[in-house]
Amino acid sequence: MDFIGEEMEKLSEFEEENSRLKQIRRDSNVAECKNTGGIKVLNAARFINKNLIKFLMLVIVIGVIVGYYFPNLGSALQPLTPVSLLVMLYPMMIGIKLEEVTKAVKQWKLLSISMIFNYVVSPLLGGALAALFLSSYPEFAVGLILTAAVPCAGMVVAWTGMAKGNIPAAIVITALSLLAGIILIPAWMTLLAGKYVAVSPLGMLKTISLVIVIPLVLGNLTRRMLLNKYGQDKFMQIKEAFPAVSALGMYTVFFISMTAEARHIINHPEYLGIIAVPLAILYILMFSIPVLYAQITGMEYGDMIALTFSVGGKNISIALALALFFFEPLTVMIIAMKPLVQVVFMAGFYRLSPYLRKKWPHKDVLSRS
Repeated sequence: MDFIGEEMEKLSEFEEENSRLKQIRRDSNVAECKNTGGIKVLNAARFINKNLIKFLMLVIVIGVIVGYYFPNLGSALQPLTPVSLLVMLYPMMIGIKLEEVTKAVKQWKLLSISMIFNYVVSPLLGGALAALFLSSYPEFAVGLILTAAVPCAGMVVAWTGMAKGNIPAAIVITALSLLAGIILIPAWMTLLAGKYVAVSPLGMLKTISLVIVIPLVLGNLTRRMLLNKYGQDKFMQIKEAFPAVSALGMYTVFFISMTAEARHIINHPEYLGIIAVPLAILYILMFSIPVLYAQITGMEYGDMIALTFSVGGKNISIALALALFFFEPLTVMIIAMKPLVQVVFMAGFYRLSPYLRKKWPHKDVLSRS
């Protein structure tokens, strides 16, 4: 009987162990499925990020074609615009670190210069080019001014890092320019765009509070929650998906806008040339003037890179949101061309950066690393 009891006990232990191993395998399979799903999502996000401009051009073309044959579709899709804007704006705010603004005192000189370029020089350039080239096209003039008046985008940090620039400075500039834009965008649009169309500064201030402040606060809370739950390494992996999600919202907004104005655009192909010239000149000036200033004043290479990308890398999402809320559909057309032009200049300046780094007379630690 003792022998039978021992065997029964061993059998019970074996069954418990077998059950435990099965549970481990099930957990492993679940984790593997989750990892596989996560990898697929990240791969899809990387694919979208890599082909961001190609997809945007495709969406614009499809939107114009569909809108031409179905002219009422744009109006029918308009109720989706607020949700699309939230999808576009919220993910890009998750990477913005509000607490970095507290470090501004240590880099007050560079930050002051960047704010002057972003919120004095750029809007004045946009206003001057609008008056010179687009005075007969008020909707386009407003779009060009809006392009110049919005803050820099979060992608500025990535471009700065790739060009061996001052990343901490770029992070602070990005956060500070967003906060400054709450007041300065309505002020400049009232002053410069008010001569072409009616602008409600109070209404724009309220809308910007919704467009910037709420997504910024929610994004900051989300970032803290993700960091606490997953840690820094996992968060950096998840972060790769945010630009792609934001892009999906942007594509939807552009599609709705292009379908609404499709017939107008097809009936006036000359609009593309009218828009392209002042927009290209604006970006040439926004990228060349900071470099020239940095060289004359003896600015270090890393700071020059952060400054130049922050001036030229404008926030397309905020410009698009404001164009939709406050201005005519044709204003959205110039915003639609903006990313196509902007990415060419940002990529071009990045390709030029190794030469500038080698020849730059004012070296710093980053440029020698």
